[in-house]
Formats: sequence, structure tokens, C-alpha cells
Amino acid sequence: MIALEYGYEVLPGAAVDTPGVEEVLRRRERGLRWGLLALAAEAALLAVALVAIGPGTVTGLVTAACLAPLVLVTATLTLLWRRARRKERLIMSTYGWQVWPVRTQDVRVVAGEGERAQGRRWGTDGRVVLLQPDGQSHCSFPLPSDGWDGPRAPRGQRPADQVWFAGDTRFGGMVAEPGGLPFRYVVRSSPGKRPGTGAEDELARRAGLLPGGRSHRS
Repeated sequence: MIALEYGYEVLPGAAVDTPGVEEVLRRRERGLRWGLLALAAEAALLAVALVAIGPGTVTGLVTAACLAPLVLVTATLTLLWRRARRKERLIMSTYGWQVWPVRTQDVRVVAGEGERAQGRRWGTDGRVVLLQPDGQSHCSFPLPSDGWDGPRAPRGQRPADQVWFAGDTRFGGMVAEPGGLPFRYVVRSSPGKRPGTGAEDELARRAGLLPGGRSHRS
């Protein structure tokens, strides 16, 4: 683990055991029920409409053409939500928190609106830059608080120049403010070039960060 190689602290236990984390994960997982209920209601509505109108009629075909995409969208969103929640829990059950020194900065990103250059529109996005011991950038991720929908850890004395990270910085994981809340899933747009050990690759596979059967070594 690169954090250990750098001499950074790795907290004991799994990230999921941090006070408040399990409650947030469970609340998010309960959201899956609403997706399933909506999917069942839409499918039932489609079936009732087709029975009432007649599946072979023009009106029945038009009704199916209108409702089927809605059912498909709901099913897709529900599946994506389930996968996201499963990945969060898997990562936080596999890794403990690594304490990384950071700096925050705005980076230039492709955006829907903003300055146009090179055929694209560009904006700025706040990032936390994980630092190497020499102060150089190791990698960067979005701020943990972006899009946060849960409680925050008690304030106390929380260093502004640190984040907690659970995962593999070559691929991504969960990044949190010190204390474990708020947290968010982050992923690198392309894997880091640093080769990993067999143990690191196995851990990444267990957490779903590295597809099974693959390795990330030079």
C-alpha cells in the first residue's frame, strides 16, 4: 500500500466501522426499494393498459411505445443505483482509512458552460490533491463534500490539510473528510502508472476496483 510506503498513518479496522458510516450506507441502500416500487408500478400500468386496450391494436402499440422506454429508464437507473451502493460498501468493508496530506485547488475541467477553447467549454472544479512526502502531487479527487446527502462528523479539531482515503489511489475508492463524514466514491479517469504488488492487486480485486483476472504491474 503506497500510503504505508510513504509513512502515512493507516487507521485500524475497516472504513465501514467508522461511526455514522453504516447508517449512511443503509439509508442509501433503502433508496433501492423506491426504485423497485416505481419499476413494479410502471410495469403493472403497462400490463393493465395493454389488457384494457388490446395488445394488437394501434392504440395498444402506441401505449406500449410510450410506456416501455419509461420502464427501461427506471430499470436502468435502479440497476446503476444498486451497483453504486454495492461498490461503496465493498470498498469500505475491504479497506481501512489512510490519512493523506492534501492541498485544495481549482482545476480546469470540461464543462457544459464556460470558456470555449479547443472545441470544448471549460470550467473549474474544486479538487483535493493527495500529496507525496516531498509535497508533489500524487493524484487528485473531487472534494468529499460535493453532493453530500448525510450528516457530518462532529467538528472538533479537524485538520484542513488532511483527507481520509479508503481504496487504491491507482484506481479510486472512497475519500472523506477527517472523521469519516462526509465521504464520496471517486475514480480516476485512467489508472495510475505505478505498478502494484500482488497483494495490492488482490485487495483491489476484492474491492471491485480491479477486474478479476487482471493485474496492474509493469
